[in-house]
Amino acid sequence: MTTAARFLHITDTHITGSGVPLARDDHKTNIPEIKHATREGVLDLTLDRLREKLLADGDTLDAVVFTGDATVKGVVEGHQALLELLLERLGTVGVTLTTIVATPGNHDVPKGTAPGSLDRYRAFLDVWRKAGCITPWLDGIDPPGTTTPEQHRLVGPDGSWAIYPINSANWSHVDSILPDPLKEVWLDLHRLLEKDDPRKAEKVRKQLDALAQFDMARVSDEQLEELRHIVNSTPVPKTGQIRIAALHHHLSAPSLREEVKPFADFTNLELLRRSLRERAIDVVMHGHKHEYMGRFEHIYGDDAGCNGQPRRTLVLSGATFDQARSQDAARLITLDGLPYVPVLEAAPIGVPRGGTELCIGPKQAFRLWQLPQLDDGPVVIQGSNFDAIYHRACAAASGEAAQGVLIVHVDFRPDDPIRLPVDYPLPDSMTHSERETWFNELVSWWQQERSSLDQRVPFLHGIRLHRFAGNIDQVSRIKDLLSRKASSRALATLVDPVRDFDAKGQGERFASFCLVQFHRRSAAKDSPVDVVGYYRAQEFARWWPINVAELRTLQQRVIKGTKMVPGRVTTITVEARSIGRSPTQVAIPVIDRWIDQHPERLHVLANCLLGHPSGTEMDAIVKRQWIQTLDDLDAATREFNPDGVPIPIDGLEVVAANLAVCAPQGEVAAFLKVLRMLINANRLYAQSTQSHADFESWGARDHLPELRTLSQSLLFP
Repeated sequence: MTTAARFLHITDTHITGSGVPLARDDHKTNIPEIKHATREGVLDLTLDRLREKLLADGDTLDAVVFTGDATVKGVVEGHQALLELLLERLGTVGVTLTTIVATPGNHDVPKGTAPGSLDRYRAFLDVWRKAGCITPWLDGIDPPGTTTPEQHRLVGPDGSWAIYPINSANWSHVDSILPDPLKEVWLDLHRLLEKDDPRKAEKVRKQLDALAQFDMARVSDEQLEELRHIVNSTPVPKTGQIRIAALHHHLSAPSLREEVKPFADFTNLELLRRSLRERAIDVVMHGHKHEYMGRFEHIYGDDAGCNGQPRRTLVLSGATFDQARSQDAARLITLDGLPYVPVLEAAPIGVPRGGTELCIGPKQAFRLWQLPQLDDGPVVIQGSNFDAIYHRACAAASGEAAQGVLIVHVDFRPDDPIRLPVDYPLPDSMTHSERETWFNELVSWWQQERSSLDQRVPFLHGIRLHRFAGNIDQVSRIKDLLSRKASSRALATLVDPVRDFDAKGQGERFASFCLVQFHRRSAAKDSPVDVVGYYRAQEFARWWPINVAELRTLQQRVIKGTKMVPGRVTTITVEARSIGRSPTQVAIPVIDRWIDQHPERLHVLANCLLGHPSGTEMDAIVKRQWIQTLDDLDAATREFNPDGVPIPIDGLEVVAANLAVCAPQGEVAAFLKVLRMLINANRLYAQSTQSHADFESWGARDHLPELRTLSQSLLFP
């Protein structure tokens, strides 16, 4: 069961109790009995309308959070006037003295009073604390180490929320300590400068005093120590607690409006931020700048890394009301979804005019809960720059996500081409055109509905998708389904338990690509269609781009002939790896793929080896790709790859058969002999468990140098 709490955040009212004018109308001519409104009158009407609204809706307030500047120049009557208005107008909707949290602002302390002095806080104490409101620990007033926490915190009835006031005005409007010898003549300096004009001398006196006075925002170490005790001693239910800090000054400027003055910001801001972070403060409410703002800030630890992950804290800056701003006199704050899914909603309360209703603006919602970041939990990478996402995914697969779960979202634009990412590991000798051809043909091969290599590669993706169990076209089913409606059943499996599973889980060989699901986002005809691929394991440097290309190819097939558009591509990998140092099984050797895609090239290669080239451009293509096959195989034999390596067999056998029928002599016969030894070595390795020991005894590396020498001699005499 979820619960809610409701607060009024009010700040910077700047009243005196005697009527501070609020000139919100343009009276160019003074007419009898037409009066300007006062700030007190406008605030009174606003609170009365709020009371009416809450009563009509059956709502109450759990707290009033006042973040300073009740008055101007520390006039005590301003404090009393604001407190009386709050109690008189909101007392019937739950507000009591003990549910008001009040902090002093820089205008609530008399100028020139000493920090930590009774003169500084007398007005604030005589009204707010004496009445029993929740107030912050005050330097010089409250003895260190003897704090009664209940006086300085407001905790919800069930403990699901707590509010902690903080005093940031102890050094506001303080006189600086003058250095000698200026200090010796300071008090008489105005008379020395203006001996003959007393009135001018008095003005100089005020200007000099202003120059020596600073309006500083600061929270002392002593107060932060007390805050530590107050927060840490607060009972926290097992379901958790939302912690709110209330202070007058800002953590960062809430708008682009510039303020030029000494000490415009906290002098020890980072110390305050660290304290807020270590106390696990979820929300900070403040005033001072007369501007509303709501945004999350991330507070980081120090370089030593002793404080864990950065903390995400919501900062709410309260506004005020004047002749230029009438839509943000206060904020109605709602904490909803307590205790498990807390969301803070902030709605502006406008200033009503006589005879009009209260205007509460649209709510701005902030989710206060986050998914936990486990040390060994899933890593998520997302973005729209395919090249950047590829390199980041590779880095994660070899770093924090190695052997763990890696989820990658790529937001392609509908017109983005299907291509290899930049720096995909292919031989530098390959031209751009050759790279693209290799890529397109490889993706196409993996999506074939039939293959001559089915016996050796029984988990070809296209066969599993288009002819599952021999006769189920899963892609056509998905296309038909999504063309009619958005459905969560638009999925296809590439694992066949009957064919792939062994009762004891031994000797099993099936694709890493296990499942694919399509998601039509809405019922609209032009809805984007997202695709999600699930992989039991995946190698990112070489495999992942091919898999993404396959998913996008399937995505295009599903939406073809409809108005739907391609959406996001997501891969979910349970065991991520990034090897990239040697070819993996994704790179089914070109000579083997020729059997399905270009069988004529096998005959062209045999003829070239026999010295009977066709005399066409095809000769050069075939020769180059044969040498590339040898280079790839050589690279595969140099370093063990637990994901397996590309092993040419079937294409080699066709070439060997073509050569054998011609009764070759000399170098061709020698070539054929070495070729057959390579085929036998590859077949033995393919039939083994392909362990590291099998890899070390793999005989291919013994035959490749001689085969390459003979190939160069026969093909490039």
